[in-house]
Amino acid sequence: MSGSETVGRDGERASVSAFVAGVPDSPSALVLEGEAGIGKSTLWLEGVALARARGLRVLSSRPAEAERALVHVGLGDLLEEVLDEALPTLASPRRSALGVAMLRDPASGAPVDHRAVALAVRDVLQQLGEHAPILVAVDDVQWLDASSGAALAFAFRRLPTSPVLVLLARRPLDGPQPHTVEGALPPDHLLRVPVGPLSAGALHRLLLDRLGTSFGRQTLLRIREQSRGNPFFAMELARILGTDRTPSEPFPVPKTLEDLLGARIAGLPGPTLQALSFVAAFGSLTESMLRGTGIEPGVVQPAVAAHVIELIDGTIRFTHPLLASVVYRDLGETRWRVHATVARLSEDPLVRARHLALSKDHANAEVAAVLDEAVVLARERGAVAAAAELAEHALRLTPSDQSEARCRRTLTSARTHQVAGEWTRARTMATDLMKQTELGSWRAEALVLLAELSVDRVAEFLLAALRETSSPALQSMIHCRLAWAMRFQPGFDHAAAALELAEGLGDAELRARARAVQAILDWFAGTAPTPGDLEALVEHLPSALGGERLVQEATLAIVHTLAPVSRRGLARSLLEREHAEWSERDEPRSARALWGLAWVEFWSGHWELAGQHAAHAHEIASQYGHEVPQDHLPIAVIAVHRGELELAREHTERAMVLADEQFGFHPPQHVAVLGIAARWSGDPSAALGHLAQADRTAAMLGWGEPSVRWWTPDHVELLLEHGRVDDAVDLLDLWATDATRTAREWTLAHVTRCRGFVAAAMGEVETALALLGQAVTAHGDVGDPFGRARAQLMLGTVRRRARQKSPARAATAAALETFEALGAGCWADTARAELGHIGGRTRADGLSPAEQRVASLVAEGRTNREIAAALFLAERTVASHLTHIYLKLGVRSRTELAGRFHTADQP
Repeated sequence: MSGSETVGRDGERASVSAFVAGVPDSPSALVLEGEAGIGKSTLWLEGVALARARGLRVLSSRPAEAERALVHVGLGDLLEEVLDEALPTLASPRRSALGVAMLRDPASGAPVDHRAVALAVRDVLQQLGEHAPILVAVDDVQWLDASSGAALAFAFRRLPTSPVLVLLARRPLDGPQPHTVEGALPPDHLLRVPVGPLSAGALHRLLLDRLGTSFGRQTLLRIREQSRGNPFFAMELARILGTDRTPSEPFPVPKTLEDLLGARIAGLPGPTLQALSFVAAFGSLTESMLRGTGIEPGVVQPAVAAHVIELIDGTIRFTHPLLASVVYRDLGETRWRVHATVARLSEDPLVRARHLALSKDHANAEVAAVLDEAVVLARERGAVAAAAELAEHALRLTPSDQSEARCRRTLTSARTHQVAGEWTRARTMATDLMKQTELGSWRAEALVLLAELSVDRVAEFLLAALRETSSPALQSMIHCRLAWAMRFQPGFDHAAAALELAEGLGDAELRARARAVQAILDWFAGTAPTPGDLEALVEHLPSALGGERLVQEATLAIVHTLAPVSRRGLARSLLEREHAEWSERDEPRSARALWGLAWVEFWSGHWELAGQHAAHAHEIASQYGHEVPQDHLPIAVIAVHRGELELAREHTERAMVLADEQFGFHPPQHVAVLGIAARWSGDPSAALGHLAQADRTAAMLGWGEPSVRWWTPDHVELLLEHGRVDDAVDLLDLWATDATRTAREWTLAHVTRCRGFVAAAMGEVETALALLGQAVTAHGDVGDPFGRARAQLMLGTVRRRARQKSPARAATAAALETFEALGAGCWADTARAELGHIGGRTRADGLSPAEQRVASLVAEGRTNREIAAALFLAERTVASHLTHIYLKLGVRSRTELAGRFHTADQP
């Protein structure tokens, strides 16, 4: 590429050159940003050429404005040269999805999950990147079709360690939101390079090189002023100006670029303009397609000579997108005919359907029926954004007197927007359907959809839907959802009604859904599920409950019910299978399994793994736009127990913002997180206030399941610390009653421990010691290391007060070891302080050889990680040795240990 094409762009060229010369460790982007005609496409082309010269694998696309509503056109451009190489290497579901989306394989009839297409794109990029760095280059990214943009964004977010460069050119942002592709990249991996106006000197060189024309200084300055330094505009001005001009003579040209371009295009012959109208409507045309309109390709030569269009390998396209916009704008009423012709020529049924829709400005039942089929096909190809647009066109073209068809298409459009993630539009359309129809069946369907899109009016919408429908199948489904939505409210047995209707219909799927809901409701009554029940539950709950938040609540109930160690393995294996099965096909569903696994591992004492699961589940929910307050809950709960108070507050505060928007109240569990954070921050008054509020809200919601009120022991302890023994006993009695009623062994172990706290607070030492000893055993039986450590810590405290120093030290040291292994920082500090209160040194034989080696390295200033590496131990083992060393030497810190371990009694 000659330098004349990028005159005056030394800084921008240097940025592009440095960018393509780099080899990133994760996807990184450079965005050339400037107004139309400013020269960003020229810089983009130079970047593509440089990348190829440096051996990068280049995948490029140059979408046109007319293509932005099409399906996977950008992906087709990007992957055209690598599909044959990449498709055979993909896993079967992804290979099939991408093959259908790229029109390599016929649609099977079942909808292709657009996420499967996106995962396939991710895999292709990852595999290509294993051999050489990749450049994904998109010019005029603002015209990239939605389905391609969504797939690329999805892929970029999931390529954390792949050497992928992304070169984009775009017009300036119209608002605060970047393009979907840009938004997928972290800010520190995205560089924006503004492409601004050229200087007068640069314009002089450009016009001389490109047009062979040199202008006087004053005329040149006026060209720059008139064009605002835009090289494309400047050349358009220069083309119609003579070189011998009086400086004061006004320019005989329009002031706006569009008018100037329009005047230039208007000078072309009529047959040429007719050909250009088809190119503008279609985006680009092959010469054979142009012949199909009855126009010979030769008629476009005047436009080629005028640099309006270009011919590349038999394809006709505009030299600049603005030219296409001007031609399309000037079509006026003839655009209906142009779109009709393009529809006739299109081989792709989706492209044909879209142009057929655009060819009609009034209702047309036949075209609306064609669009119905196109919506189904778009869904089958995984093009949900295109399906939503086609569904809206079908509704627009439905005659006003066809009320049944209008209702059906309104609901179809709303459902399609829901799948595409456009929940606001879906909610608006469902609400409009409610206003426009008196037909009960359609009103019922609209109310069910509104219930799915709602978080605070679910029962209200479902009860209204039940009144509107006479369909037994729909009634059964609504009863299923009402059974869960109203599970804490006494009255009608919706689960039984759902099952009765399903049995009457002989519908196996409806029967399975009703039984799944009934099973989980039975758990709240203390009925233990069988493995078969669990399998059915996981399979049918999503469709039975009809809402992400409701499914999460049910998942949490499953985990709490199976918390005891004897049944926890069942929950873990079930959720792990669910995650493995769906991670390749339905990421949100696999994220639900991760969310459940976070709780399983938290109650198991694997807090680091639990935090990883919770963070991953939250990340997926955020990416898919499904974020609800519960997504933040395990992160916040795990963090506050680990002493990561700022992280806990951050997620709780975000959850409360979401809850204000979605519920109108703050979820009790998040309020409890704030209470525990306040307790560890030294503000017991605020802690009591938050925990009391959590209890009030839980009571208002009818939370009779005791395990979800996991903050109760902290509330009881705080009340006792403030001398409010009666309040603590009342709260504990209520919790114990619910735990006994539902036979929750996990909760009952905590109840026993809290009874020991109460006895200690009342001075009943023997009773306290007995209860706390029972609690240590009970927590161990249900596989609750955290609860066991809390019981041991309190047991050590009571023993110290009873002057039983050696047993006190043993219990407290055991608690400290567990707290350190869990990562419960605040609790570990409390245990160390309690060891300090006990004082003295153990009568043990002294440090073991292993402990001596650890102590010696600590005294040298080594970290636990360094000690573990030096002694070939796990860090957790080093932490355990340190606990025993502190105990034996009577020290509380590494500093004290360094000063005293040499004087400790040695064996």
